[in-house]
Amino acid sequence: MDDRLSGKLNRRTLLKGAAAAAAAPVLAACVGSQTTAPSATPAASVAVGASATPKKLSGTLNILQWSHFVPDYDTYLDKWAADWGAKNGVTVKIDRVPQADLPARAAAEAAAKSGHDLFGHWSQGFSALFEDNLVDISDIVDGAANKYGGFIPAGEAIGKINGKWRSYPNFFIPFPSLWRKDAWTAVGLPNGPQKWSDLLDNAQKLQANGTPIGTAYSQTSDAEQTWRSLLWSYGAGEFTPDGKGVAIDSPETRAALQFAKDLLKFQDPAVLSWGDVDNNTCLQSKRCSWIYNPISAYRTIETQDPELIKNVFVNLPLTGPKAQICSIQWECYGIWQFSKNVDAARQFLTDYIPEFPGQAVASKGYNNPFLKGRLTKPMPVLGTDPKLQALQDVANYVRSIGYPAPATKAAFDSLNTHIVTDMFTNYATNKKSLDDSIADAAKRLKDSIAKFA
Repeated sequence: MDDRLSGKLNRRTLLKGAAAAAAAPVLAACVGSQTTAPSATPAASVAVGASATPKKLSGTLNILQWSHFVPDYDTYLDKWAADWGAKNGVTVKIDRVPQADLPARAAAEAAAKSGHDLFGHWSQGFSALFEDNLVDISDIVDGAANKYGGFIPAGEAIGKINGKWRSYPNFFIPFPSLWRKDAWTAVGLPNGPQKWSDLLDNAQKLQANGTPIGTAYSQTSDAEQTWRSLLWSYGAGEFTPDGKGVAIDSPETRAALQFAKDLLKFQDPAVLSWGDVDNNTCLQSKRCSWIYNPISAYRTIETQDPELIKNVFVNLPLTGPKAQICSIQWECYGIWQFSKNVDAARQFLTDYIPEFPGQAVASKGYNNPFLKGRLTKPMPVLGTDPKLQALQDVANYVRSIGYPAPATKAAFDSLNTHIVTDMFTNYATNKKSLDDSIADAAKRLKDSIAKFA
């Protein structure tokens, strides 16, 4: 999805991501047979933002999380964690891996009942899939909710499982439209695409002008979020609203699949094998006129090509026939029950949560808050950039995995095993007929439900 802004994401990283993606079904299979570990004794509850610790802390706090797509954020967090550790008598160690490696790492640590204390997971369903291995941190997260006006629905869906908070929803990453003004002005849309239909209506002309649109038809995180956004905007979904049945075979799904197939005709064939970095690269190279992507691509261009950034703009998620909504990526923090330093992990989260304004600035507006009280305008960073100010409202348009159903284990299994992307690619490339593409997806979705029944 993103090129890490520093240019460090290379083919080796992409290959590692592919390997982790291939391991995702193993992850899903493992969680179905987890046994409950003995509950760790929580430290005494302390209000979010309180400076006093509930008890004397010591030892080492081991944290694992993804390598942020904005390197400045990692620099910020390293310093903040070191300062926190010095203040509290704790040695804080942060290990980072590419986001695609996290599912396999989480599965390995859960199986071994050994690893890090605090796990910063990225988008693959950590709270639900590892419910029995995570400390109940409801006192900490409810404290944050009370102080900051509660969570938007997507945050609660991601972190709260069977009435208990198993992770803290740290931030979400929306999928807006990034587009080139010169290319879209040339086809008569100087304000860029606002609707999904704007893409197809102008795709042929954009291609003829040498500025095609670009979106992945492959098993990538970007494609997962893009095609879910399209499905939902057409009024379709994978599951029935209660999450207990499969609803993928619908007229709305069929219309969305036909749209994606028609759109592929006017794109570079390379989109069939794109990795998450490739749409960014296409926009940065001045070839693509539109991508559906977080603002990391915008930030990269801003630092690497001062002239091009003048021509790149950002719109809210595209509107479909039924809705204007998008799928998201996100980060959440959970504490393993087998952690050797639960007290330090709890206090780290308690003290970290109030620091979001600094986190937003360090991430250059990439980190979006789940807590409603932090959506007050002007928001840090987003409120000061005229091109990004519209994203202050993006929380109104985001939904969690599984929509319109709850974010169930089956919904995350569908994400991790690429059921939606496979369905779209199978039909768009004529690998399967429309009926067979949907039937295959329906069977796999039923299998996902049965896996966790």
